[in-house]
Amino acid sequence: MAEYRVPEFTPEQRAEAALQMLVPLPDRRWGLVSELARRHGVSRTLLYRIRDRAWEAIVEALLPRAAGRPAQTTTLTVNKAFIDRTVAILPMLTGSVRDIRPGLELILGVARSVGYISETLTAAGEQAAAYNLGITVPLPILGEADEIFQGRRPCLTVVDGRSFLIVNLTPAESRDGTTWGVTYLDLVERGIRFHDLACDGGTGLRAGVREAEPAIPLRPDLFHILRDARRLTRRLEGAAYKAIENAERARRADLEAQGLMRRRGRRL
Repeated sequence: MAEYRVPEFTPEQRAEAALQMLVPLPDRRWGLVSELARRHGVSRTLLYRIRDRAWEAIVEALLPRAAGRPAQTTTLTVNKAFIDRTVAILPMLTGSVRDIRPGLELILGVARSVGYISETLTAAGEQAAAYNLGITVPLPILGEADEIFQGRRPCLTVVDGRSFLIVNLTPAESRDGTTWGVTYLDLVERGIRFHDLACDGGTGLRAGVREAEPAIPLRPDLFHILRDARRLTRRLEGAAYKAIENAERARRADLEAQGLMRRRGRRL
């Protein structure tokens, strides 16, 4: 039976043979491969395969690598204890850059610097912004515009009422008409078409539409209409119950004055 693997051909001998065969032909003596094959009792084909694998390994080792520490491969077991620990830790984290650092250590057991976390978040934000700029909406959107605040800084927000796609979420230094107008023009330039635009009574929102002149039909904001309607309903209900109470007091006072009803206490 033929021996497909020669036990005497040790790893050290393979490495030495590969190094000799990697020498280019002009500098390598003639008949070296045949000599190595006879010496070690292997075929020339095996020697050429060893040479090719050695060359691929050298090229792979010399390829440029990403900057930073090498990746660590670990196994994470998601069992009840891990889930319970995560549930207990997450309420203590506020989502800030400094809180992400202990969260990584307590939950995943990895340590990262504040700078690394900040750079990662910045890179993720840039990728998200580039992706958002490439989004196209085939139908005219039912625009819903409003201002939300991060601390005291306004974020200009525009949402499609049909698909709930956030077409704009931009932090701004101001929320005046000029800032909103530039935002509307940027959306139109990106190919966003408006069927109409719902906004509250904010002066900047409506002033931006007037200054940009994008010919967007305005419609009232349903949320604020319902909120104002609920406030008005409560006031009307309070006035109605007060009127009912006064009418009942007047009726009983009239009956008492006519002697048709007696009651204890002071007069109505």
